[in-house]
Amino acid sequence: MTCILGVDPGLNATGWGILDVDANSRAHLHWGTIRPPNGERSLRLLAIRDAVEDVISRYSPVVLAIERPFNHRNVHTAIALGQAQAAAMLAAASHGLSVHEYPPRTVKETVAGDGSASKDAISQALVSRLGLDSLDASADAADALAIAYCHHLMTPAGVTVV
Repeated sequence: MTCILGVDPGLNATGWGILDVDANSRAHLHWGTIRPPNGERSLRLLAIRDAVEDVISRYSPVVLAIERPFNHRNVHTAIALGQAQAAAMLAAASHGLSVHEYPPRTVKETVAGDGSASKDAISQALVSRLGLDSLDASADAADALAIAYCHHLMTPAGVTVV
């Protein structure tokens, strides 16, 4: 099995998704949304790191795939996203996971075939491509699953990237 942790970083909501693909190419999914408490930024980042570490401990992924923050017009937003990304990356590093970053456009194009696909189109593509009946994940968790699936599709078959 290849177990990939996808993360869609955010200071207010960080989505996570586990994509576990077995030898028969069946996908097993788990997901959730980390919502750090309001307050001091350092404590919010600590909450993100701790929650990602908990997910890693629970599901034992072999790799972290994470969305690379894209250029924002608002510098403060870009910094906050980068800090949330760093918190998740530190959690992965502390557990020995390799980290692979993907720009949002690459994730959308790889998963849905359109680099400007909407969040709904991404969710529908996941449902279709993974043979699901539906996907009741939050938008952040669905994005995290898409990031994990993007990594799966971009990793050569039979190769575990660590």
